[in-house]
Amino acid sequence: MTGSSIKYLTKEGFRNVWTNRMMSLASICVLMSCLVLIGTASMIFLNIDSLLARIEEENVVMVYAVDDATDEQLAEMESEIKKIGNIQKVEFVSKEVAWEEQLGTMGKAEAEFFKDVSNDIPLPDAYKVTVENLDMFDQTVDELNKVDHVDIIRENKDLAQKLVSIRQGITVIAIVIVAVLFLISLFIISNTIRLTVYSRRLEISIMKSVGATNNFVRFPFVIEGMILGIVSGVVALGLVWGLYELAINQFGDLLSSLNLKAIAFTDYALPMLGIFVLIGIVCGVGGSLVTMRKYLNKEGSEISNV
Repeated sequence: MTGSSIKYLTKEGFRNVWTNRMMSLASICVLMSCLVLIGTASMIFLNIDSLLARIEEENVVMVYAVDDATDEQLAEMESEIKKIGNIQKVEFVSKEVAWEEQLGTMGKAEAEFFKDVSNDIPLPDAYKVTVENLDMFDQTVDELNKVDHVDIIRENKDLAQKLVSIRQGITVIAIVIVAVLFLISLFIISNTIRLTVYSRRLEISIMKSVGATNNFVRFPFVIEGMILGIVSGVVALGLVWGLYELAINQFGDLLSSLNLKAIAFTDYALPMLGIFVLIGIVCGVGGSLVTMRKYLNKEGSEISNV
């Protein structure tokens, strides 16, 4: 096709969206509803994943130094720990600070008793190590045990394993639900587009009867599909955004009381818009092309039946 033909057919695509606005609106509403369901489910699982990430950050390994470790040995320990892979953060906890925190958890009389009994601090210096990937938790602990001047290591292996299992389970559930919603969306959208194309079968037949090629007939429908997909994606994003902010406002006090914080929608708005528009274009264009195949081979058949 020439440039002038592409320009003409593009205009036809835009014109057809308006001319067949009721069917276009129906297609947009169906596709938009499916995208809203997918987007809502995605934001729920992203928040669950964020919550698990925060819990994982609290699952630290305490590495205690030997009682007589010097400042040089402690510095050497820290250097060796940081060289170990899968370490997100290393924080030094002096025995003085740890003892003050311990006394703070006691009652006033009990804390005074321990202070009067002895001035010696019964706790060692330690390093609070945050593990980056819990899948490698056991290997990381084994490496920490090999560090010089380490007395004991306190870790919660059971919690780490449970967190890994929960994260894997949530990931599988999220993928399955989004995939099912996507398949349902394709089914509903394909049937909606089938009705749209069926209502315009006479138009297709006339174009074929006067010698239009299949590509010439398809092009306006491709443009229509792209327009419907883009509009559906943008509107769906706005609806998901609005529903998400409404939910946060409604449950804000509850989240604060549980010391939880919802993720910001703005961090995912652009990626979600891109995905929505891509899904919309694929569904709109793909559905139109697949549904049109049966009519492109019926040159003039609908005219003869009129």
